[in-house]
Amino acid sequence: MVGSKVKQIQCLLNYNYGQSLKVDGNFGSDTEAAVKTVQACSGIKADGQVGPDTWEYLDRPKPACGR
Repeated sequence: MVGSKVKQIQCLLNYNYGQSLKVDGNFGSDTEAAVKTVQACSGIKADGQVGPDTWEYLDRPKPACGR
């Protein structure tokens, strides 16, 4: 997966979750690992895929999970 949506995911992970991802638009192993961390903390299935539930938590982190 590549493109502007991935850049948005990476920016949200960096800003809302304190990650240090390179915002390059490539959904690599570092981005996948960060997504899985957010999913696990948010109480949703940690599959590394960014579906509707994950998008919600990327944009509005649970207090214990994000900044």
